[in-house]
Amino acid sequence: MLALLVLGAAMLNPLCLALLPVAGILVFGYSYTKRFTWLCHYWLGITCSAAVMGAFLGISGAFELRYFPLTAGVALWVAGFDILYAIQDISFDRSAGLKSIPARFGENGARFFAAASHLLALAGFASIFLFWHIAGIGLGISLILCGSLLVAEHLIARKGTERHVKIAAYGINEIIPLVILAGVALDIYLL
Repeated sequence: MLALLVLGAAMLNPLCLALLPVAGILVFGYSYTKRFTWLCHYWLGITCSAAVMGAFLGISGAFELRYFPLTAGVALWVAGFDILYAIQDISFDRSAGLKSIPARFGENGARFFAAASHLLALAGFASIFLFWHIAGIGLGISLILCGSLLVAEHLIARKGTERHVKIAAYGINEIIPLVILAGVALDIYLL
């Protein structure tokens, strides 16, 4: 599988091949971050957003400024819902000596970090209007829906039960990328 991964990256372009070790460090390093830093949620976000940057680089073969705000939006979105999910683990993380935003700042502090991350994520998503000519009314509507979904996520997660947190951190976040995709598709193909 590793050989196929290297071959696939090489077939895309030299930049993707050169950056393959960075992707490996991100993916394999995440498991260790809770031992060293409460910023582990942001490492996870950056790791997941590397797929977004990787897609852009796979297509273009070069970095462009317009890729970074959207990639950062994805990183902050993932970090935000990971922080909400990690609220359930405060006592375990503290007793095991693991680091996380909830373990370091408590539940209220974690909720603040998650909300701030999601607010900044929406700004990253909205950067599409500055950097991409395809952005229009469909994407605007989808971003309003995404903002509403993120508010709902925080309200549902506040109930604190495992069921509510799973709905907030997983169920709602499975819908958000589909909503954005639908908005972009509407702007490209119909509007």
